[in-house]
Amino acid sequence: MQKKFKLYLTMMLVLTLTLLAACTNNEEAGSESQEGENGEITVKVLHNWAGSEGNAPKDVENNPVAKKILEETGVKLEFDYPTGLSEVEKITQVFSTGEFPDLYTGPAWGKESETLLKAANEGQLHDLTEYIDKYPNLANLVKEENISPSLYDNIISQQQGGQFMLHAGYPATEDDVINWLYGLYVNKDIADQVGIHPQSVHTPEDLYNFLKAVKDANLESNGNPVFPLGANGNGWPLDILSEMFVPVAGSASWMIDDNGETKLNFLTSEYEDYILYMQKLLNDGLLDPEAYTQTGAIAEEKLMQGRYAVVPNQFPGLWTGLTKAGLQDKYVPLGPLNDANGDPHRTEVNVTGSQLIAVPTSVPKEKLDTIMEMLNYLASDEGFLLTKYGVEGVHYDMVDGKVQAKKEWVDKLKDDPKALINEGIDSSYGTLAGMHRAISLAGGSFGYQYDPRYKIEEEFKQIMSPNGITPVEGKDPYTVFQKHANYEQIQPIFDTLGDVVLQAIHSKSEEEAKKLIKESQDALKSAGIEEVDNEIAKQAKDGTEFMRYRTSN
Repeated sequence: MQKKFKLYLTMMLVLTLTLLAACTNNEEAGSESQEGENGEITVKVLHNWAGSEGNAPKDVENNPVAKKILEETGVKLEFDYPTGLSEVEKITQVFSTGEFPDLYTGPAWGKESETLLKAANEGQLHDLTEYIDKYPNLANLVKEENISPSLYDNIISQQQGGQFMLHAGYPATEDDVINWLYGLYVNKDIADQVGIHPQSVHTPEDLYNFLKAVKDANLESNGNPVFPLGANGNGWPLDILSEMFVPVAGSASWMIDDNGETKLNFLTSEYEDYILYMQKLLNDGLLDPEAYTQTGAIAEEKLMQGRYAVVPNQFPGLWTGLTKAGLQDKYVPLGPLNDANGDPHRTEVNVTGSQLIAVPTSVPKEKLDTIMEMLNYLASDEGFLLTKYGVEGVHYDMVDGKVQAKKEWVDKLKDDPKALINEGIDSSYGTLAGMHRAISLAGGSFGYQYDPRYKIEEEFKQIMSPNGITPVEGKDPYTVFQKHANYEQIQPIFDTLGDVVLQAIHSKSEEEAKKLIKESQDALKSAGIEEVDNEIAKQAKDGTEFMRYRTSN
């Protein structure tokens, strides 16, 4: 028996030593996989923006911006994009499979931010408090005054036991708030052909009559029929037309009148009017029948072929597409359209940053330290200028304290729209560059002194928002909904409303559309939505200032 026991101890000792050796080898292998030959650390970033792979440099490792980041921080960045997936689908996939990146950056709103909050409160994200205390550049990103009220109420203040996210892209000053100039844009040659001045279109009736005039003209472009109204991929952003009917766009937003009376948009006659209006445009042949189902690539092709008389967009995105097609002198603002109260110029926007940044707990502490040091650098003025304007002396010069792009690079952009992106400028790196300071720090966007885009943009601002931008004030009523006892039973119905709206728009009769709408309205009422409406109304009447208007931005 004693011999057998000694033999057993010997075998256990050998097994233990073997396991320890294996663990040591694995740890050394893991360390080698993170650290390169020259000591650089590779950080894998999930850049959770659908389609953003098109904004990636050809050479991610050897472009000037990447080289400078490596030189300053010892970090080599590799990017993963949600190719073929939406942002919500990608972040859901990551947290369900456990295939975590080293660093996450993605939208600071919607289901994406809610999923990130859930992960934070379940212990899947690193608490960044010690780094926020250590680095002033990062501390700025999480100050309450640098976060929109809705994001702060819904997400940031709901974190439990720490600060797990950084918030990037918020404007550093009022001058840095971007006016995206969302609206309808029309081919001015077509407007001339139908004899209607673009800036005379303001009401739903005006728009319908304009589009009908285009249809009746039977116009063609290169042998293809011209659609009176088009859209980008998946119908984006046709929803801005709902602002003619309700103060805040979207089926799951709330109407709150001056007396505090409150009702969910989807339950109102005004929002039903919007759905029926879009249905009429579609059934009367005034809207591209593929508008809500086509890909972004197909939509861009139609625009470049001149097949859209009118298209909804924001100005920077529209200009990029038009420049590719050589049509940048063709499209001008249509309207602007009146809002729900008859004001064509109201521009109340929810001033917000664009990014939430987080690090999964799967990242070891030593690597976390390096990542946070890198983020602190990118959030500095030097880091912001690098990611947005490139290398001083190569891509731009500082003149009187402001950035002046080198003319040669502005000229290169005319022939190659990705010339700067391939240098690493205004590409994926920029989502990690702290607060937005294009005006206050740099004086304007890259090449604004030379590029005609910026002159035209200023002209369009005078047409669309001559009174400038007013930041949205007040609490987002969605916050009340999130905390309400009926939230869990109502939210699944909310998740279906987008599909119901599209089904109603594509239905063949008004009766069929109304039936679809009523079925969902009844489901919402059965789930207790009117109790939520009443709670928001009670708080409004008790003095809580809610967000009552918001234009797309």
